[in-house]
Amino acid sequence: MNPIESLKLDESVPLRRLSTSSSSTIDLTDDERLLNSSTAHLGQVDKSSGLPPMDCGWHAWSFLFGVWLIESLCWGFALTFGIFQSYYSQHPLFANHKSIPTIGALTTGVSYLLCPFINPITLRFPQYHRHQLWFGWSLCILGLVCASFATQVWHLILFQGILYGLGWVICYIPFLIMINEWFDKRRGLAYGIIFGASGISGLILPFALETLLHKYGFRSTLRMFAVSVVVVSSPAWFLIKPRRSPKSTLQAGPYETEKSSNHWRFLRNPYFYPFVFAVLLQGFAFFLPNIFLPSYAMEMGLSASSADILLSITALAQVPGQIFNGHFSDKTNEHLPSFVSCLVSGFAALLLWGPAKDFMVLAVFSLVWGAFAASYSVLWTQISKKLSSGPEEAMTIYAVLSFERGIANVLAGPISAILITEEVNIKEYGLAKYKSIVLFTAISLLLGSLAGVTWIFDRRRKAKHHTRTLGSF
Repeated sequence: MNPIESLKLDESVPLRRLSTSSSSTIDLTDDERLLNSSTAHLGQVDKSSGLPPMDCGWHAWSFLFGVWLIESLCWGFALTFGIFQSYYSQHPLFANHKSIPTIGALTTGVSYLLCPFINPITLRFPQYHRHQLWFGWSLCILGLVCASFATQVWHLILFQGILYGLGWVICYIPFLIMINEWFDKRRGLAYGIIFGASGISGLILPFALETLLHKYGFRSTLRMFAVSVVVVSSPAWFLIKPRRSPKSTLQAGPYETEKSSNHWRFLRNPYFYPFVFAVLLQGFAFFLPNIFLPSYAMEMGLSASSADILLSITALAQVPGQIFNGHFSDKTNEHLPSFVSCLVSGFAALLLWGPAKDFMVLAVFSLVWGAFAASYSVLWTQISKKLSSGPEEAMTIYAVLSFERGIANVLAGPISAILITEEVNIKEYGLAKYKSIVLFTAISLLLGSLAGVTWIFDRRRKAKHHTRTLGSF
């Protein structure tokens, strides 16, 4: 067998080897880094350092369960603001105040928008990751307690909106970095499980919070939930541990070959920008059905409980959708899952939501929407990983994509206010009132799916690079 044939049969042979001496470190290309990183065996223990295995074993999965607990409560609460919005709108202290929707928009929007600013600080001080987790988690609890004493809407905006959102993003970024340390080949699956936590809590929290609000009021409800977060999620801190010790992380970093000056090198990668385009358009569309589906159902003459069921179907479908999409992204090119997710959810809006005239059609739409559109963000981790040359650059890409989602979150409200009309006609597409919103949602997603076409060019580029590499031997 000649050398070329040998290389074709065993593509795990690294093209270059890194020297452990800092004076002889070789700067690999992005493709070479990806090729070398793919040679790691699933769950292999690093015998030289004694680190626990990645992608499997008690340490990795117990860590994931700990993060799942906190995600389900803290982020799950942020996604249930619709319950509080209805309650605050009828409360004597805050009734009919125009700024009430701003509270929920800030809770999620601050979390997305601050990612690019919290991320470099977190990367700069890896020895304080656990301290940062505690601090962010404590800010979330403090925000709930302070909001329970509110007497004006701006108090709720400050504490339940800004402070809670700030606390979550401070807590969230170290989670992401640690997940990337524990999971490599199953990273998409791990993120799918974590993101599915909010889907599970979405089946329980809205009904529980609505019952508590009407029985005890918002002050007691916020305080009881704060206590619940402490009681339920405190045991998670015994499970959430970094794979590397803070000392070794500080000395070596997640990958010794990565240079901090290259965190923004992805901006020179032309394949990054189709994803920027897709994520922004998907973000514009993502929030609209969640906002308008309940009122759409009510305009059709359905009961309030039917509207709640539709949201529950979306939350339920999101759980397997997150896990499947995450696992799918582990096994295939990063462009394909993004293409499928946008295409299917876009056609669902166009062919199911717009023409819907009964509960069953809306239920099918909610099911498809939850499985494909609501699980889209789980794809970001593999997009970030495959477009980067190391974990720190991947985190920077992830932060940029989160920032885009925050921009879309903020702009979704004004855009929908322009598109919605006052006239309702049950016989027309989108009930007439929601026609422009349905079409905007569908067109945004279908245009976003076009980013997947770059998969063809990316595949040709990698094939040419591989051919040139083999020819150099």
